[in-house]
Amino acid sequence: MPEEQPPSQETRTLEPGTLWTSVTQQTTHALQWGALQSIPTESEFVEQDGISFLVRILSNLIRKDKAKKEQDKKATNSGKEFNPFLPYEEDLFVADISPTHLCLLNKFNVVDHHLLIVTRSFEEQETWLTVQDFEAMGRCLREFEGLA
Repeated sequence: MPEEQPPSQETRTLEPGTLWTSVTQQTTHALQWGALQSIPTESEFVEQDGISFLVRILSNLIRKDKAKKEQDKKATNSGKEFNPFLPYEEDLFVADISPTHLCLLNKFNVVDHHLLIVTRSFEEQETWLTVQDFEAMGRCLREFEGLA
């Protein structure tokens, strides 16, 4: 049986035209409470076949590795595989996107305002995207330019 995300303590349903404001406000909150743990990178442009790409190079993964070890320990103690999105950290919650999806800040972001659009029920990452996945993504991309 899939894990269901309990309703958040505060309902923040995405209203048209409000996502960017919600993202910036929640980013400020998450930084103040230490929930957002940005990973510093160096960037470099690489050109291939006449096309330039920005490549970010991670300089330090110690915090992420430490968090992964803590997750593995919790999974071992509980006997369940750890799910990084369920239950989600309230301090990273941005908005309810739809009945099937919600928007979170990426805890270990390498770019500012990196969002995750996640399902409310567990799904394997190898699962094909669904119509609901594309609807949730489209709803967010209508709010501001981004890469999905």
